[in-house]
Amino acid sequence: MTHAELVSRACKWLRNTFHCRVVLSELVAYTPSGETPDAIGWVNNRCILVECKMSLADFYADKKKRARWPRYPALGHWRFYLTPPGLLENTMVCLTERWGLYEVHGKRIFHVSGTKYSNAVQPPFISDRQSEVALLVSALARVKEV
Repeated sequence: MTHAELVSRACKWLRNTFHCRVVLSELVAYTPSGETPDAIGWVNNRCILVECKMSLADFYADKKKRARWPRYPALGHWRFYLTPPGLLENTMVCLTERWGLYEVHGKRIFHVSGTKYSNAVQPPFISDRQSEVALLVSALARVKEV
């Protein structure tokens, strides 16, 4: 599985499992959070961020992002890592606090550890609305006029 295939799977997951009405992937835009999310979707006025990781080096690089530091703006009321099966097995990598880890197994995605999504509970994060709006405006600006 490639990173692009994992991102594609994340977008389908956001649409089909979480019922996100708007889903964006790898959209480069200026945001106060400085993030370029692999996949992000919105449902019921809540934002779900999915970061796809193919290697342990990806996890270490992610921890260095400004948006992962305390008190910095970041995207996502819910934040998840999506990986191929067994990527973090027998490793000392610790998940970022309150993030969830899910794995792709064939056509299914399974919760492995960390926070599990539930639309009935209070989300674990406060998403940076200014960054969300910046992403959405950037996506709208790319739509060609008819």
